[in-house]
Amino acid sequence: MSSEILGPWGPSRSMTPQRRPAEASRQLPPSKWRELSPGESVWIHEDSWGFDAGLVDEVSSDHEFLWIDFVGRGRRLLCGGDPVQVWTRG
Repeated sequence: MSSEILGPWGPSRSMTPQRRPAEASRQLPPSKWRELSPGESVWIHEDSWGFDAGLVDEVSSDHEFLWIDFVGRGRRLLCGGDPVQVWTRG
């Protein structure tokens, strides 16, 4: 995949929770992650890092697990207990 897939959803690691990207309009709790679809653009927020854009790669239908592809920078497994927030377009 290339960064063109994300379009305006490119990486943005300098934003604070108060300055979230306008496209990140709906926070999705881990119990709702199974509603996401592979290929869907999401923002991931971590307090120590800020916001970062990625694409949903795999979604667990049984557990609160979510694989995110940070295009060109690797994949990451998120677990429901991780200190992260997942934001979608509202």
